[in-house]
Amino acid sequence: MTDTILSVSNLSTSFRTDRGWLKAIDGVSFTVHRGEILGLVGESGCGKSVTSQSIMRLYEEKRMVRYEGTVMLSGTDLLSLPFSRMQHIRGRDISMIFQDALSSLNPVLTVGDQIMEPLRIHQKMRGDAARAEALNMLRLVGIPAPETRLRQYPHELSGGMRQRVMIAIALACHPQLLIADEPTTALDVTIQAQIMDLIVFLNRQLAMGVILITHDLAVVAQTCQRVAVMYLGQIVEEGGVPDIFDRPLHPYTRGLLASIPRMDGDRRERLHVIDGTVPLLHQMPSGCRFAPRCPYATDHCRKEMPQLRSVSGGQSVRCWREEE
Repeated sequence: MTDTILSVSNLSTSFRTDRGWLKAIDGVSFTVHRGEILGLVGESGCGKSVTSQSIMRLYEEKRMVRYEGTVMLSGTDLLSLPFSRMQHIRGRDISMIFQDALSSLNPVLTVGDQIMEPLRIHQKMRGDAARAEALNMLRLVGIPAPETRLRQYPHELSGGMRQRVMIAIALACHPQLLIADEPTTALDVTIQAQIMDLIVFLNRQLAMGVILITHDLAVVAQTCQRVAVMYLGQIVEEGGVPDIFDRPLHPYTRGLLASIPRMDGDRRERLHVIDGTVPLLHQMPSGCRFAPRCPYATDHCRKEMPQLRSVSGGQSVRCWREEE
């Protein structure tokens, strides 16, 4: 946990639109250590996926993006590298599991061809060696009858198996960092639990860093060591999982936690709802970005942006009134 794999410092991502350049990510900073799982949480539209895809520079091919800040992967600034160098780093040093395995896998290639592709590109494996390693990866992720699955196409597999194939592809070259972007979307609860158990097992087995993007705070509590809460392109609170869950300081974090159903609660009691919705990028509020939805906001909150600052116990929060 002392070996830093990824260090993101003041990352900002802007997109060119008909309304001009709009900043989707604004000054995001965090670190990921070897053997650690960092949870990245927040509502849809808060910038979690944009942050992860900015780290891998996946928007660059559209030529409508502008990055600022630094993204250090084991001492190398990814944002300063030529685009051709990034193609050698993706899949080898850093990999990603996307939300929908069916749309992410190539329907006209077999499972084996897709697992062997990164092995051919990055490891220069060919023939029987590549096939043997692909079989090992399918065994590692727990797919039964791997010899048969290797010859099948994605549509012939169940949702859980397709997701395991995605994980096998991502881990084929044993990356230092794995980004899992809502890896259990559209899976039933039993398969969700199996996939999350697999990610935790591989995290420990391979001693890699993991960024887990999810809406499920219960999963974060069970699997992550640290958590970063995002709202409208910024991190509003960060800290160890016990600190965040036992002593949330930001009103947004408190609202997210209060919306989780409690097993020991009154079934007739209505869940907490955070009023309003995440605003659009061209309707960015001045001052604290959560102020329009915050029940504790004052005129000071609405006029001046709070900075992310450290408090006791290694916890950080972006709020003017967290002490209250």
